[in-house]
Amino acid sequence: MVEQIDQLISSLGPLGLLVLGLAAALEYIVPPFPGDTVTLLGGVYAVRGTQPWPLVFLVVTAGSVAGAAINYAVGHWLAHRFAAHPEWSFFGITHARLEQVQARMRRNGPWLLLANRFIPGIRGLIFVAAGAAHMPRFNALMLGALSAMLHTGLVLGLGAAVGGNLERLSALVSRYQYAVVGLVVVGVVAVLVRMLARRRTPAPDPEP
Repeated sequence: MVEQIDQLISSLGPLGLLVLGLAAALEYIVPPFPGDTVTLLGGVYAVRGTQPWPLVFLVVTAGSVAGAAINYAVGHWLAHRFAAHPEWSFFGITHARLEQVQARMRRNGPWLLLANRFIPGIRGLIFVAAGAAHMPRFNALMLGALSAMLHTGLVLGLGAAVGGNLERLSALVSRYQYAVVGLVVVGVVAVLVRMLARRRTPAPDPEP
């Protein structure tokens, strides 16, 4: 898989940079898209000298912010639709469910936005939720940009660590994805256990 993507991007020459930026954006809009793999390839290209480090960094960061901005706009639109028609349901989301998401984002939103780039699969949904919660657009995208810069810097470092070796990169990608998915699963289980524990805790007796 990595080898085929590498051949495709390499065959495009300078336009390969645009592919890296587009991949970073599509990760937010189409979660199954293997954007992390493409971004890691950008780190390898920088090590090989195929693409300049600063350009790889800027293009991948810009692509991430663009994808985040699109998802934020979707969330903002969704909130306005519910405000106009609270009795409706959009994409299986009810008005009551949206209010729960809004409350959580107002409470934990900044931390989620700062960590979003390191959470595959749901990073795009975080910005949809931020838009739906009417978090300030500038603040949300600035936190998203900071997260993208940290992630891209790490990716470039990983590219340097494998020295442009695609076989080592493939193994690294697999380990990274399994580790992150494992952490997400553990987090979801912890949240579910906490919710169940709260439901089973008996309410205190009213004072006489």
